[in-house]
Amino acid sequence: MPKPLSRKERLVRQARGQEVDCVPTLAGWIGGARVLADLAGITPDAYLADPLAGVIRAALALDADGMVQPAVPRSLDQIRTGSVVEANFAEIQPEALLERANALPDSEWEILASFSAEANEARYRAYFETAFATWDGLAPIPNFWEIGGHFPLYTEFGYTAFLSACALYPEAVGKIWWVKSLHSRERARILVKLYREYDLVPLMFCGEDVCNNKGPMVSPKFLRRCYFPTVQMIIEPLVDAGVRLIHHCDGDVRPVVDDFIAIGFSGFQGFQYELGVDPYDLRKRRSRLGEEMLFFAGLSVSRTLPFGAPEDVRDEVDYFLDVTDGGKGLFLMTSNVTGVETPPENLRTAYSSYAKTWNPSSPRVVRWRSWPWGQKAA
Repeated sequence: MPKPLSRKERLVRQARGQEVDCVPTLAGWIGGARVLADLAGITPDAYLADPLAGVIRAALALDADGMVQPAVPRSLDQIRTGSVVEANFAEIQPEALLERANALPDSEWEILASFSAEANEARYRAYFETAFATWDGLAPIPNFWEIGGHFPLYTEFGYTAFLSACALYPEAVGKIWWVKSLHSRERARILVKLYREYDLVPLMFCGEDVCNNKGPMVSPKFLRRCYFPTVQMIIEPLVDAGVRLIHHCDGDVRPVVDDFIAIGFSGFQGFQYELGVDPYDLRKRRSRLGEEMLFFAGLSVSRTLPFGAPEDVRDEVDYFLDVTDGGKGLFLMTSNVTGVETPPENLRTAYSSYAKTWNPSSPRVVRWRSWPWGQKAA
């Protein structure tokens, strides 16, 4: 390669399976105001004066190529917590979902009558144009969650009512998903237009949590009948336009990985290795179009980054390189949003000090056949 690639060139070439000069890296899922200030080389007070600018400065200091929609801590002690408190839904019964479904229109044209293409396009344009204007060259990698499905109705009804309704009123739950997904399909069509107009990196990161640490929250058979078809309906315009869809993988996703691929996803982000999720196994698969899987992987935010030493972090990056045959299809990223307890030096080791030094075209001797932290803990 005659000259180093630009950030965007590196991301685009990796997405298309072409040769790159080093493994591309993605920022955005780094938490902790003090951590970000340290990475950015500024004081915590300076970070708090403009948190988004601090996040961008930290990403640039890590020499990241792109950034997903960033987590932006706005107070020194802010931590990322779940937004669903079940006690707030104590009075809601499963029948609430049945009532909601019965109140919804049955025809596509009635549902789409309330969709504003202009408002949605304006929202997406504002996001991209803000990124181009303020991210100082970091390529935006969209992760609009509404494009990856509408599984988590528990945010509206609570877990108990939602999961009970999945068992008692499956068709009603499926109808709610379908109605929401019709609007998101139209959003995907708008995004296809914007990917072309803005010449965006052909990647989309999305996909809702359908699994917990024990596997799918509901029956995979039910998901295949009522949920996954609605996700396929949403993402089909993007897949047809050549955008590679990357599915977020929290929990034990092994029972539904093939379903993600069948509906159009061609990559994965995560993972919780401690649950038995094996990237070597995932990499054996191919997309519907025969493509090798892409990986937004996958620095462990529950083990290695917060509690490991820099050597452990280097071993984990080595593991990703081994899994992907030297970095083919690999985009280095955290497995989720890091916590306030993560040492900044571990992030520097992963992003700047190590990942950027490996040339994916170099011959490689495999060191790790399984997750290093798991081997060391055994």
